[in-house]
Amino acid sequence: MRKTARTIFVLCLMILLAGCGAVTPIANSESEFGTLSAATEEKAVAPEKVVIYAPASTSSVPVILAAAKMQNVELVLYTNQAQANTVFLRGDAQILVTGLSVGLDLHKNQAPITLVNTYVTGLSYLVTSGITVNTWADLIGQQVYVPFEGSPIEEVAAYLVRQEGLAWKKDIAPVYSPFDASIALLKEGKAAAVILPEPMVSLLEGQPGISVSLDLYDEWNRNNPAAQGYPQVGSFANSQWAADHHDIVDQFSIYLSGSIEQVQGDPESAVDAVIEHFKIPAPIMVSALGRTRYQLLTGEAMKNGVQMYYQVIGKELDETTEGFFYSAAN
Repeated sequence: MRKTARTIFVLCLMILLAGCGAVTPIANSESEFGTLSAATEEKAVAPEKVVIYAPASTSSVPVILAAAKMQNVELVLYTNQAQANTVFLRGDAQILVTGLSVGLDLHKNQAPITLVNTYVTGLSYLVTSGITVNTWADLIGQQVYVPFEGSPIEEVAAYLVRQEGLAWKKDIAPVYSPFDASIALLKEGKAAAVILPEPMVSLLEGQPGISVSLDLYDEWNRNNPAAQGYPQVGSFANSQWAADHHDIVDQFSIYLSGSIEQVQGDPESAVDAVIEHFKIPAPIMVSALGRTRYQLLTGEAMKNGVQMYYQVIGKELDETTEGFFYSAAN
């Protein structure tokens, strides 16, 4: 299962998929809430169109807002990770927003990819049906559904279980299942515990017998008191393109920072600005944003944060990842 799940990233280097998932292009326009000087603003105009691919989830709300502030930028929301990887790898998108481990796997498979920033540090929750769970020990002898073997969700769950003196796969048995299938089983009472990201959690909350039991962000912080969650989602760029377009890359991170502040300070207005791009009711979007933790990291802070995360979970990075981290000085 692990080999099958990870092989998809290698295949993306060789296969050009013509259209195996929904994509939604979003036209951008001038925005009134940019906070940069006129000189800096001018640098944000790319000499050619810049295409950004981001997942069609609430984690992309700040990305939508940031892209709308930039000129000559097209944002595409994707629902198929393999397709998004392929579009990025063949050069049809310059920036790919995705999970940290997705980008790292592409890098390990020799893809020309660099991590520009990380910005989501809390997104996943243990959702249960028909059982009460206050600690991981309450799940001894139970099955927990995760998306695939070796997924970031499983990595963190296994770490948290170990922190309670338990053995992942022994005391608690993972079941590998796509989110849609796991949610269906949860609703039917055939799955007792599933780890899910937002907005799926908010969509399930309040349904009969279903509880949001553990917040992986809080669990991580409990075991790492100085932390504010762990890096989960980031922005990646084509390495050569980033080296040739420092102004655009850095501008994107600046706008993303401002958009995160907007989302955190006034989630309702942020939802109003992006709701047309989602099929989720606005109140649920607001709830999902309230459960999504953001912390933008770039440069050395980003590099240190990512290295520390992998060190903590027991998968320390080696020297081959040096070129994985973007630096404006390069």
